[in-house]
Amino acid sequence: MTTSGVQAYIDPIFEAIDEAYASEQKRIAEFQIKSVLHEGIHEYLKVTCKKDGLWVDTYEPFDWDHRRPDMEISGFTEGVTLQQVQDEWMPVFRERIEALFNSEEFSSMFFRYRLDFHLEVVLENKANHFTFSLLNEDKRQQLLATIQQFVEQKLNPSSKAIPKEEDDFFLVRHLLDPHLYAIDAQRVDELLHIMDAKVKVSRKREEAWRYQLNSGLKHWAEDEFLLKYADREKSYGLDYKVKPDILPSEIPAPAMEMFLLTAMRVGSTDADARQKYLEIAAQLGSEQASVWLESGSGSIPALHTSERVICQANDILQTLEVQIRSEEEESYRQALVYLCDILKKGFTKEYRMKFKSKVKNYLPVPKLAKSTLHRFFANALEYPSLHPLLAEYAETVMEEFKWYNDVEPGEKSAMPGTYAVMGLGLKGTNYFPLVNRYMKLVDSEHQSVQDGYAAAFAEAHGLTPDTIPVWTRILLASNESAKPLKSSGIETVEQAQVLVEELEKLEDYEQEVLVYRIWGGAKKLKNSLKQAVPEVKELLETLIP
Repeated sequence: MTTSGVQAYIDPIFEAIDEAYASEQKRIAEFQIKSVLHEGIHEYLKVTCKKDGLWVDTYEPFDWDHRRPDMEISGFTEGVTLQQVQDEWMPVFRERIEALFNSEEFSSMFFRYRLDFHLEVVLENKANHFTFSLLNEDKRQQLLATIQQFVEQKLNPSSKAIPKEEDDFFLVRHLLDPHLYAIDAQRVDELLHIMDAKVKVSRKREEAWRYQLNSGLKHWAEDEFLLKYADREKSYGLDYKVKPDILPSEIPAPAMEMFLLTAMRVGSTDADARQKYLEIAAQLGSEQASVWLESGSGSIPALHTSERVICQANDILQTLEVQIRSEEEESYRQALVYLCDILKKGFTKEYRMKFKSKVKNYLPVPKLAKSTLHRFFANALEYPSLHPLLAEYAETVMEEFKWYNDVEPGEKSAMPGTYAVMGLGLKGTNYFPLVNRYMKLVDSEHQSVQDGYAAAFAEAHGLTPDTIPVWTRILLASNESAKPLKSSGIETVEQAQVLVEELEKLEDYEQEVLVYRIWGGAKKLKNSLKQAVPEVKELLETLIP
Protein backbone atom coordinates (compact mmCIF):
# COMPACT_ATOMS: atom_id res chain seq x y z
CA MET A 1 0.00 0.00 0.00
CA THR A 2 1.50 3.35 -1.03
CA THR A 3 1.71 6.39 1.22
CA SER A 4 -1.18 7.94 -0.67
CA GLY A 5 -3.04 4.65 -0.22
CA VAL A 6 -2.56 4.83 3.55
CA GLN A 7 -3.70 8.46 3.57
CA ALA A 8 -6.95 7.46 1.85
CA TYR A 9 -7.83 5.59 5.04
CA ILE A 10 -6.09 7.79 7.62
CA ASP A 11 -7.36 11.18 6.38
CA PRO A 12 -11.09 10.49 6.91
CA ILE A 13 -10.30 8.99 10.30
CA PHE A 14 -8.48 12.12 11.44
CA GLU A 15 -11.18 14.27 9.94
CA ALA A 16 -13.60 12.51 12.29
CA ILE A 17 -11.16 12.79 15.24
CA ASP A 18 -10.64 16.50 14.59
CA GLU A 19 -14.39 17.04 14.47
CA ALA A 20 -14.90 15.20 17.76
CA TYR A 21 -12.01 17.03 19.44
CA ALA A 22 -13.19 20.43 18.17
CA SER A 23 -16.55 19.83 19.83
CA GLU A 24 -14.85 18.74 23.04
CA GLN A 25 -12.46 21.71 22.96
CA LYS A 26 -15.42 24.07 22.87
CA ARG A 27 -17.06 22.29 25.80
CA ILE A 28 -13.89 22.17 27.86
CA ALA A 29 -13.21 25.88 27.26
CA GLU A 30 -16.36 26.57 29.31
CA PHE A 31 -15.44 23.98 31.93
CA GLN A 32 -14.99 25.15 35.51
CA ILE A 33 -12.27 23.33 37.44
CA LYS A 34 -13.71 22.46 40.86
CA SER A 35 -10.91 20.29 42.25
CA VAL A 36 -7.17 20.88 42.36
CA LEU A 37 -6.81 17.13 41.70
CA HIS A 38 -8.53 17.36 38.32
CA GLU A 39 -5.62 17.54 35.90
CA GLY A 40 -7.33 16.73 32.60
CA ILE A 41 -10.30 15.22 30.79
CA HIS A 42 -9.36 12.88 27.97
CA GLU A 43 -7.40 9.67 28.49
CA TYR A 44 -9.02 7.43 25.88
CA LEU A 45 -9.40 7.44 22.11
CA LYS A 46 -10.83 4.61 20.05
CA VAL A 47 -11.23 4.30 16.30
CA THR A 48 -13.37 1.50 14.90
CA CYS A 49 -13.14 0.68 11.18
CA LYS A 50 -15.73 -1.53 9.49
CA LYS A 51 -16.84 -2.16 5.93
CA ASP A 52 -19.55 0.51 6.11
CA GLY A 53 -17.50 3.28 7.72
CA LEU A 54 -15.78 4.43 10.90
CA TRP A 55 -16.56 5.36 14.51
CA VAL A 56 -14.59 7.63 16.84
CA ASP A 57 -15.01 7.36 20.60
CA THR A 58 -13.35 9.85 22.93
CA TYR A 59 -14.77 7.97 25.94
CA GLU A 60 -14.87 4.21 26.39
CA PRO A 61 -18.11 3.03 24.71
CA PHE A 62 -20.65 0.76 26.36
CA ASP A 63 -20.94 -2.83 25.15
CA TRP A 64 -24.49 -2.18 23.95
CA ASP A 65 -23.60 0.93 21.92
CA HIS A 66 -24.91 0.27 18.39
CA ARG A 67 -25.06 3.77 16.85
CA ARG A 68 -24.54 4.46 13.17
CA PRO A 69 -21.01 5.21 11.88
CA ASP A 70 -19.72 8.73 12.51
CA MET A 71 -18.61 8.68 8.88
CA GLU A 72 -20.31 6.32 6.42
CA ILE A 73 -17.92 5.06 3.75
CA SER A 74 -19.08 2.14 1.64
CA GLY A 75 -16.50 -0.67 1.33
CA PHE A 76 -14.12 1.17 3.68
CA THR A 77 -12.05 -1.85 4.76
CA GLU A 78 -12.21 -3.90 1.55
CA GLY A 79 -8.77 -5.03 0.46
CA VAL A 80 -7.14 -4.14 3.80
CA THR A 81 -4.92 -6.75 5.48
CA LEU A 82 -3.83 -7.07 9.10
CA GLN A 83 -0.20 -6.76 8.05
CA GLN A 84 -0.91 -3.44 6.38
CA VAL A 85 -2.67 -2.13 9.47
CA GLN A 86 0.23 -3.20 11.68
CA ASP A 87 3.09 -2.04 9.43
CA GLU A 88 1.62 1.00 7.66
CA TRP A 89 -1.40 2.35 9.57
CA MET A 90 -0.11 2.14 13.13
CA PRO A 91 3.12 4.16 12.66
CA VAL A 92 1.07 6.96 11.10
CA PHE A 93 -1.50 6.80 13.88
CA ARG A 94 1.18 6.98 16.53
CA GLU A 95 2.92 9.94 14.92
CA ARG A 96 -0.23 11.98 14.34
CA ILE A 97 -1.95 11.19 17.65
CA GLU A 98 1.26 11.95 19.54
CA ALA A 99 1.32 15.31 17.77
CA LEU A 100 -2.27 15.96 18.91
CA PHE A 101 -1.45 14.80 22.44
CA ASN A 102 1.45 17.24 22.70
CA SER A 103 -0.16 20.06 20.74
CA GLU A 104 -0.48 23.47 22.38
CA GLU A 105 -3.71 24.01 20.43
CA PHE A 106 -5.55 22.19 23.21
CA SER A 107 -6.09 23.60 26.68
CA SER A 108 -4.14 22.12 29.58
CA MET A 109 -7.35 20.41 30.76
CA PHE A 110 -8.04 18.68 27.44
CA PHE A 111 -5.80 15.62 27.95
CA ARG A 112 -4.84 13.79 31.11
CA TYR A 113 -1.19 12.85 31.67
CA ARG A 114 -1.78 9.60 29.77
CA LEU A 115 -3.71 8.68 26.61
CA ASP A 116 -4.68 5.14 25.60
CA PHE A 117 -5.34 4.66 21.89
CA HIS A 118 -7.37 1.71 20.58
CA LEU A 119 -7.83 0.78 16.94
CA GLU A 120 -10.40 -1.86 16.07
CA VAL A 121 -10.46 -3.07 12.48
CA VAL A 122 -13.17 -5.56 11.49
CA LEU A 123 -12.07 -7.82 8.63
CA GLU A 124 -14.13 -10.79 7.47
CA ASN A 125 -16.48 -10.29 10.45
CA LYS A 126 -13.63 -10.60 12.92
CA ALA A 127 -12.56 -7.74 15.20
CA ASN A 128 -8.81 -7.11 15.36
CA HIS A 129 -7.33 -4.82 18.00
CA PHE A 130 -4.23 -2.62 18.06
CA THR A 131 -3.26 -0.36 20.96
CA PHE A 132 -0.60 1.97 22.26
CA SER A 133 -0.31 4.44 25.14
CA LEU A 134 1.22 7.90 25.30
CA LEU A 135 2.65 9.48 28.43
CA ASN A 136 3.29 13.12 29.31
CA GLU A 137 5.86 12.63 32.04
CA ASP A 138 6.04 16.32 32.93
CA LYS A 139 2.29 16.41 33.51
CA ARG A 140 2.49 13.16 35.49
CA GLN A 141 5.12 14.64 37.79
CA GLN A 142 3.06 17.80 38.23
CA LEU A 143 0.07 15.69 39.20
CA LEU A 144 2.11 13.66 41.70
CA ALA A 145 3.32 16.91 43.28
CA THR A 146 -0.26 18.22 43.47
CA ILE A 147 -1.47 15.00 45.11
CA GLN A 148 1.37 15.12 47.62
CA GLN A 149 0.56 18.71 48.51
CA PHE A 150 -3.13 17.80 48.84
CA VAL A 151 -2.31 14.92 51.19
CA GLU A 152 -0.02 17.07 53.34
CA GLN A 153 -2.51 19.93 53.62
CA LYS A 154 -5.99 18.38 53.44
CA LEU A 155 -5.30 14.89 54.83
CA ASN A 156 -3.26 15.98 57.80
CA PRO A 157 -5.10 14.52 60.83
CA SER A 158 -4.12 17.53 62.94
CA SER A 159 -5.51 19.98 60.38
CA LYS A 160 -9.14 21.15 60.40
CA ALA A 161 -9.16 21.25 56.61
CA ILE A 162 -11.92 19.16 54.99
CA PRO A 163 -11.57 18.05 51.35
CA LYS A 164 -14.42 19.14 49.09
CA GLU A 165 -16.90 16.67 47.64
CA GLU A 166 -15.47 17.49 44.21
CA ASP A 167 -12.11 16.10 45.38
CA ASP A 168 -13.45 12.65 46.30
CA PHE A 169 -13.64 11.12 42.82
CA PHE A 170 -10.17 12.27 41.82
CA LEU A 171 -8.51 11.34 45.13
CA VAL A 172 -9.76 7.75 44.90
CA ARG A 173 -8.93 7.48 41.20
CA HIS A 174 -5.39 8.79 41.69
CA LEU A 175 -4.58 6.64 44.74
CA LEU A 176 -5.57 3.51 42.83
CA ASP A 177 -3.95 4.50 39.53
CA PRO A 178 -1.19 1.93 38.82
CA HIS A 179 0.51 4.41 36.46
CA LEU A 180 0.91 6.89 39.31
CA TYR A 181 1.69 4.66 42.29
CA ALA A 182 2.85 1.13 42.92
CA ILE A 183 0.09 -0.84 44.67
CA ASP A 184 0.36 -0.31 48.43
CA ALA A 185 -2.74 -1.39 50.37
CA GLN A 186 -1.38 -0.20 53.71
CA ARG A 187 -0.75 3.34 52.45
CA VAL A 188 -4.15 3.50 50.76
CA ASP A 189 -5.89 2.20 53.89
CA GLU A 190 -4.19 4.82 56.08
CA LEU A 191 -5.31 7.66 53.80
CA LEU A 192 -8.83 6.29 53.53
CA HIS A 193 -9.13 6.18 57.33
CA ILE A 194 -8.08 9.83 57.50
CA MET A 195 -10.71 10.73 54.91
CA ASP A 196 -13.33 8.75 56.86
CA ALA A 197 -12.65 10.92 59.88
CA LYS A 198 -12.57 14.15 57.87
CA VAL A 199 -16.00 13.70 56.32
CA LYS A 200 -17.87 12.97 59.55
CA VAL A 201 -19.16 16.55 59.50
CA SER A 202 -22.54 15.43 58.13
CA ARG A 203 -24.46 12.44 56.85
CA LYS A 204 -24.59 13.96 53.37
CA ARG A 205 -20.81 14.43 53.29
CA GLU A 206 -20.17 10.88 54.48
CA GLU A 207 -22.53 9.44 51.88
CA ALA A 208 -20.88 11.42 49.07
CA TRP A 209 -17.42 10.15 50.09
CA ARG A 210 -18.59 6.57 50.54
CA TYR A 211 -20.24 6.56 47.12
CA GLN A 212 -17.11 7.76 45.30
CA LEU A 213 -14.88 5.46 47.34
CA ASN A 214 -16.94 2.34 46.66
CA SER A 215 -17.29 3.26 43.00
CA GLY A 216 -13.53 3.77 42.64
CA LEU A 217 -12.66 0.58 44.51
CA LYS A 218 -15.06 -1.52 42.44
CA HIS A 219 -13.64 0.04 39.28
CA TRP A 220 -10.12 -0.93 40.37
CA ALA A 221 -11.21 -4.44 41.39
CA GLU A 222 -12.96 -5.13 38.10
CA ASP A 223 -10.75 -3.29 35.60
CA GLU A 224 -7.32 -3.79 37.15
CA PHE A 225 -7.52 -7.01 39.18
CA LEU A 226 -10.36 -9.24 38.02
CA LEU A 227 -9.72 -8.47 34.36
CA LYS A 228 -6.36 -10.24 34.71
CA TYR A 229 -7.38 -13.21 36.81
CA ALA A 230 -11.07 -13.93 36.17
CA ASP A 231 -13.59 -14.00 33.35
CA ARG A 232 -16.90 -12.19 33.59
CA GLU A 233 -19.72 -14.58 32.75
CA LYS A 234 -22.18 -11.72 32.13
CA SER A 235 -21.68 -8.13 31.02
CA TYR A 236 -22.87 -6.91 34.42
CA GLY A 237 -23.11 -8.07 38.04
CA LEU A 238 -20.63 -10.13 40.07
CA ASP A 239 -20.64 -13.36 38.08
CA TYR A 240 -16.90 -13.97 37.73
CA LYS A 241 -15.10 -17.24 37.19
CA VAL A 242 -11.40 -17.61 37.93
CA LYS A 243 -9.35 -18.26 34.80
CA PRO A 244 -8.34 -21.95 34.74
CA ASP A 245 -4.70 -21.31 33.83
CA ILE A 246 -4.00 -18.83 36.66
CA LEU A 247 -1.59 -20.02 39.36
CA PRO A 248 -1.71 -18.37 42.82
CA SER A 249 2.05 -17.81 42.59
CA GLU A 250 1.47 -15.56 39.56
CA ILE A 251 -0.52 -13.03 41.59
CA PRO A 252 1.67 -10.33 43.17
CA ALA A 253 1.15 -10.12 46.95
CA PRO A 254 0.49 -6.33 46.89
CA ALA A 255 -2.29 -6.81 44.33
CA MET A 256 -3.99 -9.47 46.46
CA GLU A 257 -3.65 -7.29 49.58
CA MET A 258 -5.33 -4.43 47.71
CA PHE A 259 -8.09 -6.74 46.50
CA LEU A 260 -8.74 -7.92 50.06
CA LEU A 261 -8.83 -4.31 51.27
CA THR A 262 -11.28 -3.53 48.49
CA ALA A 263 -13.50 -6.43 49.54
CA MET A 264 -13.53 -5.25 53.15
CA ARG A 265 -14.22 -1.64 52.21
CA VAL A 266 -17.05 -2.18 49.73
CA GLY A 267 -18.60 -4.70 52.10
CA SER A 268 -19.60 -1.95 54.52
CA THR A 269 -22.39 -1.02 52.11
CA ASP A 270 -22.47 -4.03 49.75
CA ALA A 271 -22.18 -7.29 51.67
CA ASP A 272 -22.79 -9.36 48.52
CA ALA A 273 -19.84 -7.77 46.72
CA ARG A 274 -17.61 -8.38 49.74
CA GLN A 275 -18.55 -12.05 49.86
CA LYS A 276 -18.08 -12.52 46.11
CA TYR A 277 -14.70 -10.79 46.11
CA LEU A 278 -13.52 -12.91 49.04
CA GLU A 279 -14.71 -16.10 47.33
CA ILE A 280 -12.71 -15.17 44.24
CA ALA A 281 -9.67 -14.32 46.38
CA ALA A 282 -9.93 -17.71 48.11
CA GLN A 283 -10.10 -19.46 44.73
CA LEU A 284 -6.98 -17.53 43.74
CA GLY A 285 -5.13 -18.95 46.73
CA SER A 286 -5.64 -16.36 49.47
CA GLU A 287 -5.53 -18.14 52.83
CA GLN A 288 -6.69 -14.94 54.54
CA ALA A 289 -9.85 -14.83 52.41
CA SER A 290 -10.56 -18.50 53.16
CA VAL A 291 -10.24 -17.91 56.92
CA TRP A 292 -12.48 -14.85 56.79
CA LEU A 293 -15.14 -16.71 54.83
CA GLU A 294 -15.04 -19.67 57.18
CA SER A 295 -14.88 -18.06 60.61
CA GLY A 296 -14.59 -14.27 60.37
CA SER A 297 -11.79 -12.08 61.70
CA GLY A 298 -11.36 -13.90 65.01
CA SER A 299 -12.07 -10.76 67.04
CA ILE A 300 -15.44 -12.04 68.31
CA PRO A 301 -16.60 -15.42 69.63
CA ALA A 302 -17.73 -17.05 66.40
CA LEU A 303 -19.84 -19.84 67.91
CA HIS A 304 -22.21 -20.54 70.78
CA THR A 305 -23.79 -23.96 71.00
CA SER A 306 -25.97 -25.68 73.59
CA GLU A 307 -28.79 -28.20 73.80
CA ARG A 308 -31.28 -25.39 73.12
CA VAL A 309 -29.65 -23.14 70.52
CA ILE A 310 -26.79 -22.82 68.03
CA CYS A 311 -25.48 -19.34 67.20
CA GLN A 312 -22.73 -18.64 64.68
CA ALA A 313 -21.49 -15.18 63.67
CA ASN A 314 -19.14 -14.03 60.91
CA ASP A 315 -18.12 -10.41 61.35
CA ILE A 316 -16.49 -10.27 57.93
CA LEU A 317 -19.63 -11.39 56.10
CA GLN A 318 -21.80 -9.49 58.62
CA THR A 319 -23.98 -12.56 59.16
CA LEU A 320 -25.50 -14.23 62.20
CA GLU A 321 -27.03 -17.71 62.11
CA VAL A 322 -29.40 -18.75 64.90
CA GLN A 323 -30.95 -22.21 65.12
CA ILE A 324 -33.53 -22.74 67.84
CA ARG A 325 -33.35 -26.39 68.86
CA SER A 326 -35.94 -26.10 71.63
CA GLU A 327 -38.73 -23.53 71.48
CA GLU A 328 -38.51 -22.07 74.98
CA GLU A 329 -37.54 -18.89 76.78
CA GLU A 330 -34.03 -20.05 77.67
CA SER A 331 -33.17 -20.65 74.00
CA TYR A 332 -33.95 -17.06 73.07
CA ARG A 333 -32.21 -15.79 76.22
CA GLN A 334 -28.99 -17.54 75.23
CA ALA A 335 -29.21 -16.19 71.68
CA LEU A 336 -29.80 -12.62 72.92
CA VAL A 337 -26.96 -12.82 75.46
CA TYR A 338 -24.62 -14.03 72.72
CA LEU A 339 -25.80 -11.29 70.34
CA CYS A 340 -25.30 -8.52 72.93
CA ASP A 341 -21.85 -9.92 73.74
CA ILE A 342 -20.55 -9.92 70.16
CA LEU A 343 -22.02 -6.46 69.50
CA LYS A 344 -20.08 -5.08 72.47
CA LYS A 345 -16.94 -6.71 71.01
CA GLY A 346 -17.32 -5.02 67.64
CA PHE A 347 -19.79 -7.09 65.61
CA THR A 348 -21.56 -4.88 63.10
CA LYS A 349 -24.96 -3.47 63.99
CA GLU A 350 -25.92 -3.79 60.32
CA TYR A 351 -25.94 -7.57 60.26
CA ARG A 352 -28.30 -9.99 58.55
CA MET A 353 -29.64 -13.17 60.11
CA LYS A 354 -30.33 -16.70 59.05
CA PHE A 355 -32.90 -18.03 61.50
CA LYS A 356 -34.32 -21.53 61.97
CA SER A 357 -37.36 -21.90 64.18
CA LYS A 358 -40.71 -23.69 64.01
CA VAL A 359 -42.51 -20.58 65.35
CA LYS A 360 -43.44 -17.67 63.10
CA ASN A 361 -44.50 -14.53 64.96
CA TYR A 362 -44.54 -11.02 63.45
CA LEU A 363 -45.37 -7.61 64.88
CA PRO A 364 -48.70 -6.05 63.84
CA VAL A 365 -46.96 -3.16 62.09
CA PRO A 366 -47.89 -3.05 58.39
CA LYS A 367 -44.69 -1.61 56.89
CA LEU A 368 -42.23 -3.96 58.59
CA ALA A 369 -40.58 -6.56 56.35
CA LYS A 370 -41.42 -10.13 57.27
CA SER A 371 -37.76 -11.05 57.43
CA THR A 372 -36.12 -13.78 59.50
CA LEU A 373 -34.63 -11.08 61.75
CA HIS A 374 -38.09 -9.63 62.38
CA ARG A 375 -39.37 -13.12 63.20
CA PHE A 376 -36.54 -13.78 65.68
CA PHE A 377 -37.36 -10.68 67.71
CA ALA A 378 -41.13 -11.20 67.47
CA ASN A 379 -40.62 -14.72 68.84
CA ALA A 380 -38.40 -13.50 71.68
CA LEU A 381 -40.93 -10.79 72.60
CA GLU A 382 -43.45 -13.50 73.51
CA TYR A 383 -41.47 -14.10 76.72
CA PRO A 384 -42.05 -11.15 79.14
CA SER A 385 -39.02 -12.00 81.28
CA LEU A 386 -36.82 -11.41 78.19
CA HIS A 387 -38.06 -7.84 77.73
CA PRO A 388 -35.28 -6.24 79.85
CA LEU A 389 -32.69 -8.13 77.78
CA LEU A 390 -34.34 -6.99 74.56
CA ALA A 391 -34.25 -3.41 75.83
CA GLU A 392 -30.54 -3.81 76.63
CA TYR A 393 -29.97 -5.09 73.10
CA ALA A 394 -31.87 -2.13 71.61
CA GLU A 395 -29.90 0.40 73.64
CA THR A 396 -26.68 -1.22 72.42
CA VAL A 397 -27.59 -1.40 68.75
CA MET A 398 -29.61 1.76 67.99
CA GLU A 399 -27.61 4.16 65.81
CA GLU A 400 -28.70 6.88 63.42
CA PHE A 401 -27.87 6.41 59.72
CA LYS A 402 -27.41 2.63 60.06
CA TRP A 403 -29.70 -0.13 58.84
CA TYR A 404 -30.10 -3.85 59.24
CA ASN A 405 -29.11 -5.90 56.20
CA ASP A 406 -32.09 -8.23 56.48
CA VAL A 407 -33.68 -6.76 53.32
CA GLU A 408 -32.51 -5.11 50.13
CA PRO A 409 -31.85 -1.37 50.72
CA GLY A 410 -35.13 0.48 50.19
CA GLU A 411 -38.49 1.21 51.77
CA LYS A 412 -38.31 -1.82 54.09
CA SER A 413 -34.90 -0.86 55.53
CA ALA A 414 -34.92 -0.49 59.32
CA MET A 415 -32.54 1.07 61.82
CA PRO A 416 -30.86 -1.48 64.13
CA GLY A 417 -33.11 -2.08 67.14
CA THR A 418 -36.34 -1.42 65.23
CA TYR A 419 -38.04 -4.78 65.81
CA ALA A 420 -37.14 -4.96 69.51
CA VAL A 421 -38.16 -1.36 70.22
CA MET A 422 -41.45 -1.50 68.37
CA GLY A 423 -42.33 -4.82 69.98
CA LEU A 424 -41.50 -3.58 73.48
CA GLY A 425 -43.51 -0.42 72.87
CA LEU A 426 -46.56 -2.52 72.01
CA LYS A 427 -46.17 -4.87 74.97
CA GLY A 428 -46.27 -2.40 77.87
CA THR A 429 -45.75 1.12 79.21
CA ASN A 430 -42.35 0.44 80.82
CA TYR A 431 -40.58 0.92 77.50
CA PHE A 432 -42.21 4.18 76.36
CA PRO A 433 -38.97 6.10 77.10
CA LEU A 434 -37.11 3.66 74.82
CA VAL A 435 -39.67 4.23 72.06
CA ASN A 436 -39.21 8.00 72.47
CA ARG A 437 -35.42 7.71 72.17
CA TYR A 438 -35.77 5.55 69.06
CA MET A 439 -38.16 7.99 67.39
CA LYS A 440 -35.89 10.96 68.10
CA LEU A 441 -32.93 9.04 66.67
CA VAL A 442 -34.47 7.46 63.57
CA ASP A 443 -33.51 8.97 60.21
CA SER A 444 -37.01 9.83 59.00
CA GLU A 445 -35.62 11.19 55.73
CA HIS A 446 -34.32 7.78 54.65
CA GLN A 447 -36.54 5.36 56.57
CA SER A 448 -40.31 4.87 56.44
CA VAL A 449 -41.10 1.58 58.27
CA GLN A 450 -42.07 3.60 61.35
CA ASP A 451 -44.97 5.20 59.46
CA GLY A 452 -47.36 2.37 60.30
CA TYR A 453 -46.38 2.18 63.97
CA ALA A 454 -48.57 5.01 65.31
CA ALA A 455 -51.78 3.18 64.38
CA ALA A 456 -50.49 -0.09 65.85
CA PHE A 457 -49.44 1.74 69.04
CA ALA A 458 -52.88 3.38 69.41
CA GLU A 459 -54.55 0.03 68.77
CA ALA A 460 -52.45 -1.63 71.49
CA HIS A 461 -52.81 1.03 74.19
CA GLY A 462 -55.57 3.43 73.25
CA LEU A 463 -55.07 7.19 73.41
CA THR A 464 -54.74 8.31 77.03
CA PRO A 465 -52.83 11.02 78.90
CA ASP A 466 -49.99 8.50 79.27
CA THR A 467 -49.88 7.36 75.67
CA ILE A 468 -50.63 10.52 73.67
CA PRO A 469 -47.15 12.10 74.29
CA VAL A 470 -45.47 8.94 72.95
CA TRP A 471 -47.98 8.70 70.09
CA THR A 472 -47.20 12.25 68.96
CA ARG A 473 -43.46 11.52 69.06
CA ILE A 474 -44.07 8.48 66.85
CA LEU A 475 -46.09 10.58 64.40
CA LEU A 476 -43.38 13.27 64.28
CA ALA A 477 -40.82 10.63 63.29
CA SER A 478 -42.78 9.68 60.18
CA ASN A 479 -41.32 9.94 56.71
CA GLU A 480 -42.57 12.82 54.55
CA SER A 481 -44.37 10.26 52.35
CA ALA A 482 -46.49 9.01 55.28
CA LYS A 483 -50.26 9.22 54.79
CA PRO A 484 -52.75 10.54 57.37
CA LEU A 485 -54.26 8.12 59.89
CA LYS A 486 -57.57 6.55 58.92
CA SER A 487 -59.08 7.82 62.17
CA SER A 488 -57.75 10.56 64.45
CA GLY A 489 -58.88 8.76 67.60
CA ILE A 490 -59.23 12.11 69.39
CA GLU A 491 -62.82 12.21 70.63
CA THR A 492 -62.91 13.17 74.31
CA VAL A 493 -62.14 16.43 76.10
CA GLU A 494 -59.34 14.72 78.03
CA GLN A 495 -57.70 13.46 74.82
CA ALA A 496 -58.00 16.83 73.13
CA GLN A 497 -56.60 18.68 76.15
CA VAL A 498 -53.50 16.44 76.35
CA LEU A 499 -52.93 16.63 72.59
CA VAL A 500 -53.15 20.43 72.54
CA GLU A 501 -50.70 20.62 75.46
CA GLU A 502 -48.26 18.41 73.57
CA LEU A 503 -48.53 20.45 70.38
CA GLU A 504 -48.00 23.72 72.26
CA LYS A 505 -44.49 22.46 73.13
CA LEU A 506 -43.60 22.10 69.43
CA GLU A 507 -42.39 24.37 66.66
CA ASP A 508 -44.99 25.59 64.16
CA TYR A 509 -43.76 23.26 61.42
CA GLU A 510 -43.96 20.28 63.80
CA GLN A 511 -47.54 21.20 64.71
CA GLU A 512 -48.33 21.30 61.00
CA VAL A 513 -46.85 17.82 60.51
CA LEU A 514 -48.96 16.40 63.34
CA VAL A 515 -52.17 18.04 62.15
CA TYR A 516 -51.57 16.51 58.74
CA ARG A 517 -50.72 13.05 60.08
CA ILE A 518 -53.70 12.95 62.44
CA TRP A 519 -56.40 14.62 60.31
CA GLY A 520 -54.96 15.13 56.83
CA GLY A 521 -54.38 18.87 57.28
CA ALA A 522 -55.99 21.94 58.84
CA LYS A 523 -58.89 22.03 56.37
CA LYS A 524 -59.89 18.44 57.11
CA LEU A 525 -59.51 19.07 60.84
CA LYS A 526 -61.88 22.01 60.55
CA ASN A 527 -64.43 19.87 58.69
CA SER A 528 -64.19 17.07 61.27
CA LEU A 529 -64.96 19.50 64.12
CA LYS A 530 -68.48 20.07 62.79
CA GLN A 531 -69.41 16.74 64.41
CA ALA A 532 -67.35 17.22 67.61
CA VAL A 533 -68.77 18.10 71.02
CA PRO A 534 -68.38 21.83 71.82
CA GLU A 535 -65.60 21.41 74.41
CA VAL A 536 -63.50 19.26 72.01
CA LYS A 537 -64.21 21.66 69.15
CA GLU A 538 -63.06 24.65 71.21
CA LEU A 539 -59.79 22.95 72.16
CA LEU A 540 -58.90 21.62 68.71
CA GLU A 541 -59.76 24.86 66.92
CA THR A 542 -56.63 26.31 68.48
CA LEU A 543 -54.65 24.01 66.15
CA ILE A 544 -56.08 25.68 63.03
CA PRO A 545 -53.91 28.60 61.80
